[in-house]
Amino acid sequence: MQKIKSLTKAYAGISKEMWLLAAAMLINRSGSMVLLFMSVYLTKEKHFSIPQAGVVLSLFGIGSLVGAFIGGKLVDRIGFYPILIWSLILSGIMILLLGQMQSFYLIAFFTFLVTAFGDMFRPANSASISSYSTQEGYTQAIALNRLAMNLGFTIGPMLGGLLASHSYTLLFWADGLTCMLAAGFIFFMLPKKQFTKPSTPTAEEAKAASPYRDSAYLYFLIFTTLYAMAFFQLITALPLYYKNVYFLNEKHIGWLMALNGIGVAVIEMFLIYYIRNKWTEFKFISLGIILLMLSYLILVPFHSILILIVSVILITFSEMLAMPFMSTHSMKRASPKAMGEYMALYSMCWSVALILAPLLGSQIIALVGYNGLWISVAGIGFISLVGFRFLESKH
Repeated sequence: MQKIKSLTKAYAGISKEMWLLAAAMLINRSGSMVLLFMSVYLTKEKHFSIPQAGVVLSLFGIGSLVGAFIGGKLVDRIGFYPILIWSLILSGIMILLLGQMQSFYLIAFFTFLVTAFGDMFRPANSASISSYSTQEGYTQAIALNRLAMNLGFTIGPMLGGLLASHSYTLLFWADGLTCMLAAGFIFFMLPKKQFTKPSTPTAEEAKAASPYRDSAYLYFLIFTTLYAMAFFQLITALPLYYKNVYFLNEKHIGWLMALNGIGVAVIEMFLIYYIRNKWTEFKFISLGIILLMLSYLILVPFHSILILIVSVILITFSEMLAMPFMSTHSMKRASPKAMGEYMALYSMCWSVALILAPLLGSQIIALVGYNGLWISVAGIGFISLVGFRFLESKH
C-alpha cells in the first residue's frame, strides 16, 4: 500500500484540464505514424534514393519551423485554444492529401504543409500547459503531457507497422483521421480558457523581455538543436538502418520504435517525480546527452538484435533525462510578456534539427555508410554536451 501511495504522488496536484489535454495528445499521437515510416515508404514504395528521401524528410523540419514560428505569433495574438484545434484539423487534411500524391515535388510540397499546419500546435500546447498548470507543478505537467505523447508513440509504431505491411494508404488515413479526432476531443471536452491579450509593452520592456536579447537562452537553443539533430536519427536514419542492414520488415521496425514509447510511458512520470530536485537541470541534460552518444556508438562494433534493443533503451533514457528539463528551463527563462516567443523559439530549434538531421544523415550514409553516421552524430552530441556544461558553469 505504501508503494502505491508513493507512486500516486507522481500524479498528485495535476489539474483536470491537464489530464484532458493529455488525453487529446494520446489520441493524436496514437495515429502519428507517417513520419516514422516515411523514410522506408519513400525508398521502398516510391523508389526514391536515400538522398532524395533525406530532402523530403527535411521538409518536415522546414514546415515545422514555419509552423512553430507562426504558431508562436498567433498564440500571443489570439490565444492557444483555437490554434490547438485548427492545427490538428488542417494537418489531418494535409496528411490525407499527402497519401494521394505520386510525384517527388508534390510529395515534397505536401510534406511541408503537413508540419507547417501541424506544428502550430507545439507553441500552443506549451502555452496551454503553462496556463492549465501551476509553476510548481510545471515539470510534472510536462511529464504527463510526454507520458500521453509516448503512450501514443507506443501505439502508433506498432499499429503503423501492421498497417504498412498491408498498405501504406491505410497508414495515411489512420494518421489523418486521428488528428481530426483529437481536434474534436479538445473542442468538446477541454474547457476553453478566456484569453486575455497581454498589454502592449513599452519599447524598453519589449527589449528586456525579448528572447533575442537573452544571449544565454540563445546559446541554450543552439546546444538543444545539436542534441535534437542527434536524437532525430531515431526517426530518420534508424528505420533505414533496420531495413537495409538488418533486413527487418515494417512490423518489426514498428516494435523497435514502440520500445522507446513504452519506456517513456512507463518510467518517465515516476522518474521525474523522484529526481526533479536532486540535481540541476543542466546535469540531467548532460547525462541524457552522454546516453544518446552511447546509444549510437554501440552500433559500430556490435551487431545483433539485442544491441538494437539496448540502443533504443539508451535513447529512451536519454530522452527522459534531457527533454523535460530542457522544456522546464525554457519556461522558467521566459518573460511572461514574451512567453509565446520564448516557447516558439524553443519549438523552432527542434524544427531546425528536423531539417538538418535527415539531410545530414542521408548524405553521410551515402558517403561513408551507417557507421560513419553513428560516429558523426556522437560527435555532434559531444559538442552539445560541452556547450551545456559551459552554460551550467555560467549559470
